[in-house]
Amino acid sequence: MRYVDLGVLNSNPLLQKRKRRKKRILFAAGLCAALVIGVFGYAFYWPLSHLLGQFIKNPGIALSFFRNQSKDLKSTDGKTNFLILGIDKRNDVPYTYIGPAGKQEHNGFLSDTVIVASVDLDTKKTSLVSIPRDTWVAIPAWSGFPASEGKINSAYSLGDTYGYPGGGLVLAEKVVTKHIGIPIHYGIRIDFKGFRKAIDTLGGIDITVDTAFDDYLYPVEGKENASCFDNYYSCRYERIHFDKGITHMDGTAALKYARSRSGTNGEGSDFARAHRQQKVMQAFFKKALSAKNLLDPFKLNNLFRDFGETIETDFDLASVLPLVNLVKQVDFNNLKTMVLDPSSGLMYTPNSNLYGGAYVIIPKNSWDEVKNKVKEFLTPPTTKKK
Repeated sequence: MRYVDLGVLNSNPLLQKRKRRKKRILFAAGLCAALVIGVFGYAFYWPLSHLLGQFIKNPGIALSFFRNQSKDLKSTDGKTNFLILGIDKRNDVPYTYIGPAGKQEHNGFLSDTVIVASVDLDTKKTSLVSIPRDTWVAIPAWSGFPASEGKINSAYSLGDTYGYPGGGLVLAEKVVTKHIGIPIHYGIRIDFKGFRKAIDTLGGIDITVDTAFDDYLYPVEGKENASCFDNYYSCRYERIHFDKGITHMDGTAALKYARSRSGTNGEGSDFARAHRQQKVMQAFFKKALSAKNLLDPFKLNNLFRDFGETIETDFDLASVLPLVNLVKQVDFNNLKTMVLDPSSGLMYTPNSNLYGGAYVIIPKNSWDEVKNKVKEFLTPPTTKKK
């Protein structure tokens, strides 16, 4: 009997060559795919794991995210308003701790920066309204906490410390809405560490310094209560200096530029400080939304991966895509700005003795006047009533 060698039957040299070539192509393609998956998987692992974690905790959010990716943003009168808080948190003070009763307690942190960003959904024009931290406001009551008054920078702290429903960010949004008449749709809170990290990840930002100034009383982090060998507590402060003109700043320099409160050449006022904070915000968004950064997966990953508690928002997942699309359309080169301090003609500083010796800012006439002026500021000229 003759045995048929199947290998011999298929041993056509041309066919064998094609097979080997096909195998090499498949192997190369597989290797490339593995590299792509490995690189991008690593770059996006933490953002995706965070997203998946939220899906697992709340399956309803997941369904909303996939079924309704075109969800409209919250808005009022064609505008979406964001509250941006920068809090004065030190590295050695944790957000939470275990109290005497064995329960988790919250440390309260004052908001050094309070800015409302209002985006017109039709024109994509953006306006910034800065509220000085010393603005005196009414704080509403909630279960276990009575109605009170205080500086607006305390709202976030009180809400977190005393358990306001939704936390300090929600309370701050409510207080801002009540006093300047702008409904807040979304809130963002960031601390010093997150601020520095975000700017350093982008490779720094370029800011045009309008006036050269020195600040000889800039607080040194970690030495707020240090014992000094003189009566001026000089060891608690450092001198900082900024030259006039375009200046490239890393996260640390940008933070000092935005926080300085005792600058020379007129840069020691609340108005000057708020103006600098707006400039930093404008420069940050302009850099963050450049095509170079948006297309860099490693940079995007670094912007979000290690933030942890340094940043807090109340965005729901279904709003993420429309929010990203909105921000990409905003022109950050032409922002309108307004600061509610004495230079606005709407506010003034009363005798500190009336407020226990504290420096505060209150309306010159009434909060209703402030609300009307803010509404007028946010209304496009073409739609203003005659």
